[in-house]
Order: sequence, then structure tokens, then C-alpha cells
Amino acid sequence: MYRAQTTIMLAVGMLVLSAPIALADSGEDSYMHGMGAGGWIFGPLMMILIIALIVGVIVLILRWMGNADGAGNRRDRAFDILNERFARGEIDLEELENRKRALDK
Repeated sequence: MYRAQTTIMLAVGMLVLSAPIALADSGEDSYMHGMGAGGWIFGPLMMILIIALIVGVIVLILRWMGNADGAGNRRDRAFDILNERFARGEIDLEELENRKRALDK
């Protein structure tokens, strides 16, 4: 939970810090701010690229922190517990295999 909150705060911080740059005025008084006709094409493409980049960075941070697949982490922990119980002699080999098959489904 703490990692997810940290990631959300990091993403919001990136957006807040990038807002002044995005809203900065170039100081030009022309109608299109010097973009020309290409700005109508490349402007939306750059916006999509920047959004994809931000989403990609957030996904990489989540994977780096280990939150990408919470269900997989729980399943791995369940396997670890089963192996520990088998090692202590609480369950036999047949029960271990049955429970592992049940977890794989």
C-alpha cells in the first residue's frame, strides 16, 4: 500500500512540476506562436507521445517496485508457505502437490 501511495504521489508531483513549463508563454504575439502549419499536425502527436512517455515511466516504476502483479506475489507467497509446511513435516508430498495444482488453476 505504501509503495502505491508513493508512486501516485510521484506521478502527481511530476505533473505539478511540468505544468509551469507547459503553460509558459513564449512571449510571441503572433496568432500561432510561431508553430506554422506543422503545429496542427505535430502538436497532437507530441502530446500523445508525452502522455505515453509518462504512462510508460509510471509502469516501469511500478514494475521496479514490485507492484505490477499483486496476484502473482500472493501466489508465490502461497507456494513458499506450502514448501515451508512440507519441510516442517506438517503436510505430506501428495497434499503438497494437490495444493500446488489447486493454486495454479
